[in-house]
Amino acid sequence: MFEKVLIPTDLSEQSEHIIRHAAGLDHIREIILLHVLTGNGQRDAFGSPGRSGESLAGTVWQKLNRLRDLIRDPAITVRLVVQESSGESIPAAIMQTAETERPSLIIMGARKGLLSGSLLGSGGTAVLTHGRTHILVMRNPERGLLSPTVPEEPALFAKILFPLDFSKPAKDALACIETLDGSSEVILLHVIRKIERQESMNLHVREVEKRLSDAREVIRKKRPEIRVKMMIRFGSPFQQICRVSSEEQVTLIMMSRFGKMDYLQKIPLGITTSKVAREARKPVLVIYTDISLSIFVRELTTAEFYFAEKIWIDYHQTKSDPVMDRIFCVFVEDTPVSVARCKRHPDGYEIDGIFTWKEFRGNGYARKAIGALVEGCGNETLYMYSVSSLVNFYASFGFVPIREQELPATIRERYSWAMGDMNAADVCPMMRVPPEMR
Repeated sequence: MFEKVLIPTDLSEQSEHIIRHAAGLDHIREIILLHVLTGNGQRDAFGSPGRSGESLAGTVWQKLNRLRDLIRDPAITVRLVVQESSGESIPAAIMQTAETERPSLIIMGARKGLLSGSLLGSGGTAVLTHGRTHILVMRNPERGLLSPTVPEEPALFAKILFPLDFSKPAKDALACIETLDGSSEVILLHVIRKIERQESMNLHVREVEKRLSDAREVIRKKRPEIRVKMMIRFGSPFQQICRVSSEEQVTLIMMSRFGKMDYLQKIPLGITTSKVAREARKPVLVIYTDISLSIFVRELTTAEFYFAEKIWIDYHQTKSDPVMDRIFCVFVEDTPVSVARCKRHPDGYEIDGIFTWKEFRGNGYARKAIGALVEGCGNETLYMYSVSSLVNFYASFGFVPIREQELPATIRERYSWAMGDMNAADVCPMMRVPPEMR
């Protein structure tokens, strides 16, 4: 899985620890040791004071050669790269090298400041956010209180904690376990954030248990020698992941770059993954997966109207009517994100309830919902009240402004409180006539 590894190094003692671990990974063919030089007054890749001049360059190459000597496997090619930072940030220099070299894994060390709870500096966080490959965040081995020596560490992949939220990225990341050598145990952890009613919680727990069991069977079929343990916790995913990793004394936390909502919103690095990488006391392997969303729109059945009502919670808590309504919904993967409604009144058809969850706005989902509605209901004359700023938007679907008196009476009643002053209400009555009737 990891044939070509890039290791940005600050030439510290921790770098030696990282390189020894990297050299012990199976199937490694090439290791690139990268050091970024900075100018006077700046700092190096992980916060050490920068220097300049020939003495600095000579010292850097000496230390890099010493680090290279730690890799004793003759089958592994080791290349040394020293890159000067010309005004750009250190993470940008690392990412530039990664873009050129195309490694299958980047290994970074994590530091902890004396007054900081974070174990991953800003440079490491930036690489984690913008990197386009798998990234392993290593920790310094912890020394005992009564002994200055470092205890012998088990194999990196011996006991893996895998947080599983059943999202597409998590499932893709889970498949990577099949390719890892040296794994003897995997813990599948699902964290339930909050269930309001006891009966809902019991139902949800049973569903989670089933899905965890299905994931366990997938691993067992491919790697029957691996013990798979299922675990359910309640509360904050980040806190529970860190707690379980300590309680179970895992050797590695392995997780997808995105959680479900991060993936759907196209966030480059999931919130939970970012927190775990920064603050967990265990090595964290972040699996990179491409974002390839399945987006589709369809009319809801009346049994699915609760999808729309969930979206309408922030839209005057609008309710649906199975008798009068036709509702069209946009789904991102299996998540409903935007809706539009056609309401049948005794004397006409009204378009309203056009709403997109805040987190998903700016992606054209409302346009998709209205397009499906017009296609499904466009054989009827459609009426609506448009917010003044969206008149041109609705005009692109064939709606034209009309006088309020041209609206059917039951639709006109909705804005009777405006007493005919549509400008004060900041709305414009609009109508769409079927093409064959124009």
